[in-house]
Amino acid sequence: MTGDKKVDTQHQQLFDMVNEIHDSIMANHGREVLVPVLKRLAKYTVEHFATEEALMQRTNYPGYAAHKAQHDELTAKAVEIIQGYESGKITLPMTLSRFLTDWLRNHIKKSDLEMIKHVQKAGVSA
Repeated sequence: MTGDKKVDTQHQQLFDMVNEIHDSIMANHGREVLVPVLKRLAKYTVEHFATEEALMQRTNYPGYAAHKAQHDELTAKAVEIIQGYESGKITLPMTLSRFLTDWLRNHIKKSDLEMIKHVQKAGVSA
């Protein structure tokens, strides 16, 4: 984790939601179960990204633009997946939960850790 209590708590909640999606897929739940979970994950992700972005702005993080671009990319992909699944244009294979887990882990281990190091040097926390 990053070492910032608020950011780490939010990350844990994101992982819990991804696990819920994974469990729902494994249990062969339908759209009526998965769509609300996906929407809740997307909404919470946007809230979490806003927390990180405010933290980066308060500390004049030099990697802000690139980090925000990553957030925007994940948000757009999540919206695309949810809309496609909700409309029946795509299915939710196990690769979705793997993609979300891998992306979050990689983002946290690389981008978020770099950002938190900067924030800690600035003496600020979320």
